[in-house]
Amino acid sequence: MTFVQGLLTTLLLMVFSAGAASDGVSLSQTRVIFSSEDKAQTIKVKNTGAKNYLIQSRVQREPNSASAAPFVVTPPLFPLGAESSQLLRILKQDQALPTDRESLFYLAVSAIPAQSAPVEQEARLSMGFQFVIKLFYRPAGLKIAAEKAYCQLKVTPTAQGIRIENPTPYFLSFGALTFDQSAVDLDAQPAMIAPLSSEIYPASKWVRQVHWQAINDFGGLSAPCQYALSA
Repeated sequence: MTFVQGLLTTLLLMVFSAGAASDGVSLSQTRVIFSSEDKAQTIKVKNTGAKNYLIQSRVQREPNSASAAPFVVTPPLFPLGAESSQLLRILKQDQALPTDRESLFYLAVSAIPAQSAPVEQEARLSMGFQFVIKLFYRPAGLKIAAEKAYCQLKVTPTAQGIRIENPTPYFLSFGALTFDQSAVDLDAQPAMIAPLSSEIYPASKWVRQVHWQAINDFGGLSAPCQYALSA
């Protein structure tokens, strides 16, 4: 079965979190920051394993939906041999996006095992996997630098819990969040707050201190931030 014919196979794609690797296939970074001043951004797909894959990539608006986005990836489809790598180039199309805040998209990279079979053989079921990472489109000239925004959150107690407001033009993703000494489960509660918006987190008691670390542009953790609530 050729690579083009392989597209006709039924795929079962397991979605891996950012930074994950499977069977030796990995991405060089866990997020993409695309500035409005950039002509392109690149990311490397690397295969350190012994299998051959067909790699298919696209940028979409939702993590689990192939909805169209104003970006193209080249090459969109290519074979990735064992112990090899390929650079993906991401280009923005001519579509207006907000200029006062970041916009969020998702880069989806699917890896499909290459099949060797006669041309006339019926399509077969191929197990594959998919990486989905965030792509942030960042307008130039925002009033505050990204690294200065991490500790700008505002915290307010409410009847429903703790309201955390993000007054900045950046998406803020938590790497860690604690109320007093209790860690917030970021798998069950919102791990990201959109620009100029807020989220409410349940709290079973009065909270005096909120501590957090944000995920920075390089996928690491920011310096610790804290907010003290009045008694």
